[in-house]
Amino acid sequence: MITLEQLEGEARFVAQNAKHNLKLVKQQAAVIDPAKLENNIKWLEMMISLHQKDLAAAKEQMKKARLAGRTSLRTRLKYLVASILRDDDRKSKGEAV
Repeated sequence: MITLEQLEGEARFVAQNAKHNLKLVKQQAAVIDPAKLENNIKWLEMMISLHQKDLAAAKEQMKKARLAGRTSLRTRLKYLVASILRDDDRKSKGEAV
């Protein structure tokens, strides 16, 4: 049985490759049944739009996660700044002695 996650994964895969496939379909238009060509092009354009919306949603989700402090970027930066300040503190103590 196919799960929802598998279907979403397949849709994302198809959407990611839709631009390339659309280019191929347009190049090979003479070989494709004319009755199906228009529907295939519309479907691939829809998949391209889906992929762009998916990327925008993922970008927005990452932005919200960063704002809420749920990503490790904030923590890593905090530790980096703290280590730099400790090094500066050690250097200044070492020079004073």
